[in-house]
Amino acid sequence: MTQQIAIDQVKKIVMVISANITSQVYINYFQGITDYLSKKGYICLEAFSDANPAKEAQYLRFASNNQFGAVVLLNISETPDLSRQLTSVRCPVVFVNRYLRSADVDAICVDNYRGGYTATKYLIDAGHKNIIHLAGLPSSVVSQDRLLGFQDALLDAGLPFSSKNIFQGDLTKESGEELGRFLSTAEHDFTAVFVSNDMMAIGLLNSLFAHGVLVPDDISIISFDTTPIVKNARVKLTTVGFSSFEMGVAAGEIVYQRMHAKKGIPRRVIYPATIEEGDSVRILHQT
Repeated sequence: MTQQIAIDQVKKIVMVISANITSQVYINYFQGITDYLSKKGYICLEAFSDANPAKEAQYLRFASNNQFGAVVLLNISETPDLSRQLTSVRCPVVFVNRYLRSADVDAICVDNYRGGYTATKYLIDAGHKNIIHLAGLPSSVVSQDRLLGFQDALLDAGLPFSSKNIFQGDLTKESGEELGRFLSTAEHDFTAVFVSNDMMAIGLLNSLFAHGVLVPDDISIISFDTTPIVKNARVKLTTVGFSSFEMGVAAGEIVYQRMHAKKGIPRRVIYPATIEEGDSVRILHQT
């Protein structure tokens, strides 16, 4: 009887595996998940992977072997090891802002493709024709979708697209600073940048100002995420925003349903991404 009570208590634990614990987006995800599940009597424990795929697979294996109630994966990486483990995991698993190309899974995602397209079209509609994209990690389906949206918006507008339009970043402030140093030279004709996340956008903004390049007078910037740092920057950035807290609540709801019902068809819930205007885009002319 005592052993059964202990098992029942463990099943009240939901492990949330997060690639990041400093970004406000990730914090909001976790708060939303916790807000919903705590009202249902569950405890959420956060495991920080630091975007390390080996750690993510290790945490998933631990939660499954120890009969946790469920696992939520925040922005984790798709790897062969993770995909193999998902075929034998003993508890429900829900992905947030990721989906797997190799398997059908429950997932709560923002419409990253549409967000990338909308952000780029916003710059085009403001009259910008020479636009660069500061991309995220190439292994991330989120970054890939945002890049594809950028590419399609240029092509649909009849603007040329090539590798010169892509500056590869890694989601850190340093990536933005590096691009800022390049844009402060006379070696380009770009007038606007679509940045894949807010942290890189802040690095870019600060670097441009440090080199005497003004935003939006000289270079326009639009970012993706809408976290507090862009609202409080020296120039309020125009962004593509979404409610990460609401997405967390939706993830908690699906987790709860999966723990109390037979396994059904995997669900993918897509949240829209919309423009939140700031002061970082110069209007050259209206299209």
